[in-house]
Amino acid sequence: MRKIKIEKTKITEDKVKFQGDKNKELDYKDLMGMALDVVPQGGFTPKDIRERNRIQDALDKATITTIELEDADYDNLERVVKDSRWSLRDKELNQFLQNFEDGVYKKDKKDSPTL
Repeated sequence: MRKIKIEKTKITEDKVKFQGDKNKELDYKDLMGMALDVVPQGGFTPKDIRERNRIQDALDKATITTIELEDADYDNLERVVKDSRWSLRDKELNQFLQNFEDGVYKKDKKDSPTL
């Protein structure tokens, strides 16, 4: 089981969504949900849909501060985030992406600063 702390950002929804709310600040949960919606080249396979829906279910069940994912779901989310494309170049978005690239959430619970 992997736990991801839901960090707040100053990124507003209008920066990453067409007709997004300029007053809504996004958090990591929002960014993960957006990454899940990025259509892979060639479209979603049935397997992609099932995997992403399992992750979305975990996001929907998340507390205000933490998302818990089974290891396989985390691995799928990590792949999705690493393959995602964004319409924004932002330092806070970069930190979010870097956390996945650096394996921050894969560290042992005792070593992870995000838990």
